[in-house]
Parts: sequence; structure tokens; C-alpha cells
Amino acid sequence: MSHAWDREYLRRGIPSSYRGEPSGALRWALASWPLLTGQALPRMALDAGCGTGRNAAHMASLGIAVLAFDSSAGALSIARPRCPGVLLLQHDLRRGIPARDAAFDLAADIFVYKHLLEASERAAYQAELARVLRPGGRLLLSLALPSDEYYGACPALPSGPSGPPAVLDPETGIGSVLFSLEQLRQELAGRFRLEMSWHKEKPGMMHGRRYLRRTLASLWRPAAALR
Repeated sequence: MSHAWDREYLRRGIPSSYRGEPSGALRWALASWPLLTGQALPRMALDAGCGTGRNAAHMASLGIAVLAFDSSAGALSIARPRCPGVLLLQHDLRRGIPARDAAFDLAADIFVYKHLLEASERAAYQAELARVLRPGGRLLLSLALPSDEYYGACPALPSGPSGPPAVLDPETGIGSVLFSLEQLRQELAGRFRLEMSWHKEKPGMMHGRRYLRRTLASLWRPAAALR
């Protein structure tokens, strides 16, 4: 999978491969932070699957201590010069999260969770996210909706009869799982509780063509912290 991403960061067909500005989902989460926590900003944040470092760099510029990792060497070669002060690691999230328990106030996953095609891999990743978040921490998940004009038209991959649809991006050869908010709520039940969600619809580029992009951002609290 990392080789497919290395190729994508060279060809730059997906917006996150070439954008420098932070994700709108991250800006929304940080703007909501004082309302949710009473604190101005998170103190420590995780950027899982950080890609070229645009989100890690933004958080670091606000004074947030950031640990960021990605499995793609190509992505990290772009991230390192733009992320001074960020701890950057080459690491595959399928091997767990390289951090101690209760290390982070915020764990940011921007279009990463959806690339874990196996439910068992997603469950293991959920457990790791719950482990590294502090009791008052939040998980930010951002992903494409099934109605997204690009991903919704991609070729289908085998998936369970009642599970979310999986598709293959024919340009990159990388698969995605497309969750509705309710499917995501069911998937995370037991480990996380939904706190806020934001549906976004706007035109955007994918592989050199314009599509109507429909995405979902959501903020979650670890269920253990609410008991």
C-alpha cells in the first residue's frame, strides 16, 4: 500500500497530495475545541497518516505539540521541511500507534480510516486510538460519503451484505470504505460516542477533473471517559 501512495505523491492526483493549507475538517475541529472542552486548543495531538504534513504543520504553528506518522516515504520527504518542530515517523498504523497510553488530547484522522478495508484492521486501529487518547480527548474523523461524486462512482469491491460499500480508485489502485454517519456510529459503538458532525458539499478536483465532493467530518469522545 505504501508504494501506491508513493506513486500518488509523485503524480499528485488527489488534493491532499499537493495542497499546502490544512483540512477544513481540522479547522472546524479546532474552532469547536473551546466550546467542547473549555480549553483554547489541544496541548498534544496525533496526526495519523499525516501525508505531506499540511495538518501537522498547521497544528504546530498554533503551539500544539504534534506526533505525526505515515507509511509513505514519499509523503514524509515532503512533510519534513514544512514541519519543523513536529515529531515525524515513518510507520504503518496496522502496527499500532507508536505512543504511550493517554498521550493525546486530539487524534486527527483525515481520510485515513476509510482506507482500512478489513473490519478487523479498523477494530484494531479503533482500540489503539482509544488507548492513546486522554479521558477528555477527542477523535476527529474525516472521510468521503457514499454520495461523493468521485468515490461514489468508483468500481465496487467485495463487502459484507450489510456493511458499508468499498470501492477501488482506478487512478491510484487504492481502496476506500464509504461510510454514512449512521454506519460510522455503529462501527465505533463501544469505543467512541459521537459528539459533533459536519457534512460538507462543494466542488473539488480529483485526478484533474472537477467533481461535487461530499464529505463528513465528525468528533468523538472515548466511551470509557463517559462512564
